[in-house]
Amino acid sequence: MSEFDLRKPNPLLIVISGPSGVGKDSVVQRMKEREFPFHFVVTATTRGRRENEVHGRDYFFLSKDEFANMIEANELIEYAIVYGDYKGIPKAQVRDAFASGKDVIMRIDVQGAETVRKLAP
Repeated sequence: MSEFDLRKPNPLLIVISGPSGVGKDSVVQRMKEREFPFHFVVTATTRGRRENEVHGRDYFFLSKDEFANMIEANELIEYAIVYGDYKGIPKAQVRDAFASGKDVIMRIDVQGAETVRKLAP
């Protein structure tokens, strides 16, 4: 059995995917405002932090070396280069949310979505 058994009906892994700028963040923000009972995965990225962004809430802001170490240690469900920066989903968040029985919402670029599809049975 893989570490992520996607055939298990509960909890769910829900993927919101699309190209950059399509509105993934807006959808997730609206779900948070409505207080949906999901774990919203925080994406890791190598891009610089923008004003008003908080490490660990908006993204995990990592150096390229830190991100490379996560790739090497197989700590990411998926990752892609988007506009010259790496973005990816840390496995630990999904694993911990599943262990607590929470459904998980991931927002990922279409490049990363292709990797996630390969995990499905």
